[in-house]
Amino acid sequence: MSKLDFSVVNKETSQSFHKQKAMIKKVLAGKTVSCDTCLQPLFLVPKNKDGQAYIQCKKACTHIELEVEN
Repeated sequence: MSKLDFSVVNKETSQSFHKQKAMIKKVLAGKTVSCDTCLQPLFLVPKNKDGQAYIQCKKACTHIELEVEN
């Protein structure tokens, strides 16, 4: 039985995570960050009526849900 090599998948996942983390930091710092898909600016919705906070663009191509404490 051969071993599966997940190193490529792990590397891509790690890069994606760090890119998203940096994007979140920039948006929270008030810097302008554009959506990779539609190039519209991303904005923060601090907490909606359901108690969820997220970052997204106007078209919602990018939608990142954030964990917030009460």
